[in-house]
Amino acid sequence: MRGPEGGINTNDDGFFQASQAQNQLWGAVNTAINQTFKKTTEQHAGVAYWVIGTRSFDKRGFFTLTSQGYVSAKHEDLEFPSMAAEGFRWQDGGNGGAIMAFTLSGNGGATGADNGGLFPSTAFGRLSSTSGGLLGKIHVSALGQSPQDGFSEYQGFPGPTRPRWGDYSWAIFVPWSGGKIDFATNYIQFPNCTGPAFTLTLATCGGTRDGFANWGTSVNYVVP
Repeated sequence: MRGPEGGINTNDDGFFQASQAQNQLWGAVNTAINQTFKKTTEQHAGVAYWVIGTRSFDKRGFFTLTSQGYVSAKHEDLEFPSMAAEGFRWQDGGNGGAIMAFTLSGNGGATGADNGGLFPSTAFGRLSSTSGGLLGKIHVSALGQSPQDGFSEYQGFPGPTRPRWGDYSWAIFVPWSGGKIDFATNYIQFPNCTGPAFTLTLATCGGTRDGFANWGTSVNYVVP
């Protein structure tokens, strides 16, 4: 018997990836963020991030805080953030930009925004070492097609257990690529199949999933 799908479990608040570029260390973690609207307050999974300067370490033995900030998607949730920044060298094609990649999901909050929410999707935003947040909007690079439906989804039914989400997001600057940053996050790439078509084998529903998980990995690149 299947129960209703639960929310996504962001697992913990540890650093999933730390990267170095532009004499900075870049890192982000999941955190709870309250979004306040005219009549309601909603709590969602968001991101806290830090940009740490490394120049002072070699001279004085300590780091400096260049920038920090929060990122949140209106009425929705962000999971497993990763960050990467361009180099400054002209040969690399970089101009000092950076991105934050993550999984974007949610139910649209109290108002049912985004036509009732978003299935787990691959998304990213642009920022810089001193922007104090994203520069502009969150961009969806691979739209999720169905709810998470894996073996961890129903273990707590009818209890409060939430399904453990896929591991993990990643982003990296690729030198000599014209300033490209490659990034990958987990998302749901196919619609769920019907009950009669589902079997606990390695290839179910035409090979769109296996018997224990339906999430996949979306690999993309962007020029900040």
